[in-house]
Amino acid sequence: MSMRDPLGYYQILDLTPAASEAEIKANYRERAKRWHPDHNTSEEATEKFQHLSVAYDVLKDEKSRLIYDLLSQAYVSKNFPDMSNLKVYKDRAGIENPFIRTFSLQKVWGKIVSTSVRNDDEICNALEAPAVVLKASVSNWLLGWWGIPALFKNVQAIAHNYSAINHNRSQNLTLLIHNAIAYYQDNKMEKSMLSALQAKEYADDKQKDLLERFIRLTGVRTDKARLPHWNYAKLKMLQLAVPIMLFVVALFPLTSSVISDAELMKLFAKKDEITYFQRVKFSNGEQTVDDIVVSKVLNIPVDVNDTSKLYHFKGEAKVMYGPAKEFDVMFELPENHTVRISGVTPDSKWYRVMVDNGEMGFVPVDVLEKGIGAPIPENSKIYSPN
Repeated sequence: MSMRDPLGYYQILDLTPAASEAEIKANYRERAKRWHPDHNTSEEATEKFQHLSVAYDVLKDEKSRLIYDLLSQAYVSKNFPDMSNLKVYKDRAGIENPFIRTFSLQKVWGKIVSTSVRNDDEICNALEAPAVVLKASVSNWLLGWWGIPALFKNVQAIAHNYSAINHNRSQNLTLLIHNAIAYYQDNKMEKSMLSALQAKEYADDKQKDLLERFIRLTGVRTDKARLPHWNYAKLKMLQLAVPIMLFVVALFPLTSSVISDAELMKLFAKKDEITYFQRVKFSNGEQTVDDIVVSKVLNIPVDVNDTSKLYHFKGEAKVMYGPAKEFDVMFELPENHTVRISGVTPDSKWYRVMVDNGEMGFVPVDVLEKGIGAPIPENSKIYSPN
């Protein structure tokens, strides 16, 4: 991998990204004396000195230098982001989710007498991915079907989308590095670590070294990190779902039934893969969508003045992302920690609970006891006394 310096910070100091702190300091002092406007009256002195100062401010600090070095692996000069103001890329539901990927999908559109092709980058989580991939295939064959030329364009799109699944390594590296740093700047260290950990999947040796250093910077251990399973083989096969279906339909030309877009999507969707984003309704009429993807849950309206839905843990407990032990652990809470019940599964085996910061997760019913345990913090979102 070549050394990357998209903003020229190392170049203006006549250094490489492998330079030591002492070399950075020494070279800055030498060049600052040369280009300081008080000593250099040339037209370019002020601009040179300003650029030199900006570069030194970034490179003299270990953290900002590491962030620059990482972003340099993801961006070139023309699209390099504002290092101090990175925004998190979210999943399709608009939720901050460290477990996301980007897919480069070719889409075919039919016009009156022609067909056009466009490449779209789709960002989604593991549960959203099958629907994203299948929708692109359905759209291509239903909206991009305009005769023989369109047939060839759809075949080409299938081949492209099939081979592109998890092969757009550069885009995913950029996405995950960007989010790792954005989460870090928002002080969301666990999400930052998880994004950086996944970025290593797409990194070369030099990039892995930078990511390892960044993960240590977050201070979060990686040995207990659990990452979702991405079934790339299944996503590849979904590209073939629509042409196979069309072939089957072609075998029965006398059929009078017409398969609609919605029916076709339903045909290839498994019931256990449907995504539900639970809506929480507050007593004041406001609503929000929690950030947990689960099976169906019976909702319990959240009334922050009501103490009857406040429970506490009988012992230390793990709060899960979903109502089953197979889901990842969101966080662990101590004995007597107070939470609010906001939902229950139809079989009454799992409660959805709200914690002090407003996040929601799932715990087995038998780990909770009704009533307030440990005192509730003043800024807690689960209870607001009148």
